[in-house]
Amino acid sequence: MQPTELIEIIQKLQHVKGLKNLSQLKSCSLHLEPKYCSEPQEVLQKLDSFLPEQGWLCFQNKVKFFRKGDKIPTDSTILLYGEIVNADGISLHIREDGQGGWILTYFTETDGNDYLVENHTFLGESKLAPERLYYRVYWQHDDKQGYRRVAARFTGFEEK
Repeated sequence: MQPTELIEIIQKLQHVKGLKNLSQLKSCSLHLEPKYCSEPQEVLQKLDSFLPEQGWLCFQNKVKFFRKGDKIPTDSTILLYGEIVNADGISLHIREDGQGGWILTYFTETDGNDYLVENHTFLGESKLAPERLYYRVYWQHDDKQGYRRVAARFTGFEEK
């Protein structure tokens, strides 16, 4: 079943108690582009050229977050992972690969009918991050299991 077909069914069932949140599902396409970096300096250069507006980075000793206008945080320890977003709405996930390198995955959402997408809000720990973190969660149809969650990407912090 294609995402638009499921959305049509959900719209017909909006009056059913408990299905209210399902009406927020939309269809889209998502392009994922992984890139490998072998050196910490290369990762920092990619982060700079991405022109992030906000995000968070987890180093060996601390999680640091930043917003538009802030300098991208750095640390003397190794960057383990992070999630950032730029002004074009493209997200970048940074993950240490466990073998001395990093995988940077660029997430670009476009119009289409490959996935169902919904917004999720997570509460941040007040000492580490802003109060709310926003994500887009993607669902894709599987012939054996039905719709299942296949990806999520950071889209920003709560604006104060």
